[in-house]
Amino acid sequence: MFTTPSLNPGVCCIEPVRHAEFLCQAVYHGRAPEPSHKPTEALIDELLIYYYGTNLAARRAHLKAAHAIHRMGPIVIDERMQFVLFPITTSRARNPFWINLHHFLMCAPAGEGMTEIHFNHGMMKRVAADYNFCEKQYEKALRVLDRSTKIREQSALYITRHQKHDQPAPFGR
Repeated sequence: MFTTPSLNPGVCCIEPVRHAEFLCQAVYHGRAPEPSHKPTEALIDELLIYYYGTNLAARRAHLKAAHAIHRMGPIVIDERMQFVLFPITTSRARNPFWINLHHFLMCAPAGEGMTEIHFNHGMMKRVAADYNFCEKQYEKALRVLDRSTKIREQSALYITRHQKHDQPAPFGR
């Protein structure tokens, strides 16, 4: 049976869960969380392969080459929709907490080693991560989205500029 990935731009976050059967769940605003038997990174990889013909490893290699980010970097799914996922917690099981930049509002300290993530529709989640680390991850996501958007726009400008200059002059001039 052929199925599509469960993630879409409406996802607020993808969080690991402690459950006997499920490894993570995709959390949406106004909907019940969608549990998954796969870890968070496997869900993102499945989405990238299905819709974009690339994978998480390729996106991470691009982060290294274009943005000099080597660890825990944000993954740009689609620049036009501002669908960017950035990881918050580090995990030995490679199952980090991912936040969708489009729905992220702010983070606030919530005690020692804890941070409260606020989403733009009022939902809040507590994560076991340092506040400063969360802020750095947010800043990385903004910087990567900005650069990725500019790279896409500048490539389009470069092509249109060269097409205008390469056209032959009309007859009679």
